Amino acid sequence: MAIGSILLAIFGIGLLIFLHEGGHFLAARMAGVRVEVFSLGFGPRLGGFQWGGTDFRLSAVPFGGYVMVAGQDPSDRRYPASMSLWSKSVSQRGLFWSGGVLMNVLFALIVFPLVFNAGVKFQAPIVGEVAKGTAAWESGIEPGERIVEIAGKPIYSFQNQMIEVALQGNRPVEVVLEGPDKSRRVVTARPKYDVENGLFGLGLRPAFAADSAVLKSVASGGPAASAGLMAGDRIVSINGKSPLEPDSIEGLQPIEVRVMRDGVERAFTVMPTPTSEDVPPMIGVVPLANIVEGIRPGSSLVDRLGLKHGDQVLAVDDRPLLAGNLDRVASMVGSSRWLVWREGEEVALAAEATPAERAKLVECVALGNQLTLQIMPTDDGAAKAAGIKSGDWIQTINGNPVSDWEDLRTTIRAAGTNPIAFGLLRPDQAAVADGLQQPSGEAVTLTATPQITPIPNPGWEMEISPEMVEIRAESFGEAVRLGTVCSIDLVKQMYVTLKRLITGEVGAKNLGGIIRISQVSYQAAQRGPSWFWYFLALLSVNLAFVNLLPIPVLDGGHLMFLLIEKVKGSPVSTKVFGYSQVVGLVFVLLLVLFVTYNDILRLL
Repeated sequence: MAIGSILLAIFGIGLLIFLHEGGHFLAARMAGVRVEVFSLGFGPRLGGFQWGGTDFRLSAVPFGGYVMVAGQDPSDRRYPASMSLWSKSVSQRGLFWSGGVLMNVLFALIVFPLVFNAGVKFQAPIVGEVAKGTAAWESGIEPGERIVEIAGKPIYSFQNQMIEVALQGNRPVEVVLEGPDKSRRVVTARPKYDVENGLFGLGLRPAFAADSAVLKSVASGGPAASAGLMAGDRIVSINGKSPLEPDSIEGLQPIEVRVMRDGVERAFTVMPTPTSEDVPPMIGVVPLANIVEGIRPGSSLVDRLGLKHGDQVLAVDDRPLLAGNLDRVASMVGSSRWLVWREGEEVALAAEATPAERAKLVECVALGNQLTLQIMPTDDGAAKAAGIKSGDWIQTINGNPVSDWEDLRTTIRAAGTNPIAFGLLRPDQAAVADGLQQPSGEAVTLTATPQITPIPNPGWEMEISPEMVEIRAESFGEAVRLGTVCSIDLVKQMYVTLKRLITGEVGAKNLGGIIRISQVSYQAAQRGPSWFWYFLALLSVNLAFVNLLPIPVLDGGHLMFLLIEKVKGSPVSTKVFGYSQVVGLVFVLLLVLFVTYNDILRLL
């Protein structure tokens, strides 16, 4: 199956390259231009054949292809003018340079209706998880709801909603939601910038199908295999919890697993072993900062206090808020007094509050932690056992100053399992130093020994599939409409991504090349024929979009020069054209090397 998918992926990529170059070939022949070379790949010729005066070849470097025609370089005068591209009209040359793009678009317009007529499965636009502090959480979006519309645009997949939200930037957007009971409601959300994806988003995670947890593989001789589990078993529960819960396995304890096999529910007990991976030593601390990352509507107390996004909470009711949570706030009575650090100064906030209002505030305010050296020990770590308390500030390690969180991590890893002396500042009140909230208090030195906590290895690889929805057109016209919508959505996505790359909001590390394309093609081939051809249609539109970019040596660069020629009434000088081609070629080659480097890093 794997070999078949690999061959299918190679076929698909080769087909798109062939179609693109075929578009140039046909356009040249229609204009009466001699085609010298039709190549799949670049570099040295590996093989091929001659036909009609054209060398059809397979070349050594499989990064695309090219068509070489007579007079492609305006200085080339080897052939009669009637056979050379340079002698043709602007419109004829424009058709030649856009021939590949047109063929890619035509392929997509043909394939999309066919696959939608057969039916294509997408990741359902159902909310799986809403993290506290995100735009979705602030607007009241709940797990289990289906996203129906965003900004008036119908939503058909989870990826589709991500695109539509990204297009809105940080502007408020109306979201139509449908609950499990089919009732609908409308909320307004302001997307927040997602650093990881480099796009604005709501902060949603897709829903996973409850019955989709399957053992993809079981290690021979491992704990799961010894217990009797087999690849293909569908997991019903792990230690009585849903397999979708991340904490269903705890330490090196027996794991009670219930699975469905051949329509029969079976129970197994798996004794995990420590993982063979290199686990770094840890002391068990997390940073504290108490930054207000999200405010959810519904708390009148938040409004009366005037609490804002970005506030750093120093104290509540004259007590430093050092534990990283607001749980104790709910039990207090009387007035609510907050001390926050806002725009370089301390700000006091106050309002009368009932216990119910305090409890509601806890539900509606999300605090986040930046990577500061003000820490909180975890319950089962070495730090807590050594006497380190919530709110302690790490000043030194083994007598050496610590500058930031990364410095802390590096130092602990270098120490291994040797004892570490922590120089701490234990706060007694809030104070301001150097523009940061830095408590003053008692200097304390405590010794903690980093621990290596073994990670349980059950000896299986579990695969959890997202909730899927099949979209099947009821008519050919509907299939054409769906295909057009998908094409437009993809162009939107590429436009937004390109824009964010230029502004620096999307990291260049997210770019992928031929290796990444091959990987995704392989995955698409494994998902079945409909999705494979759907992916090829998407890739064909992507190829058309990239080739239209106004970069010399690309089709879009040549069209740009033709536009200049049309406006000024004469071609760009041969010297300018030649220099631009060299610059464009160098840029493209460097880009190819860069994205290939990114692809290799992902493999490591």
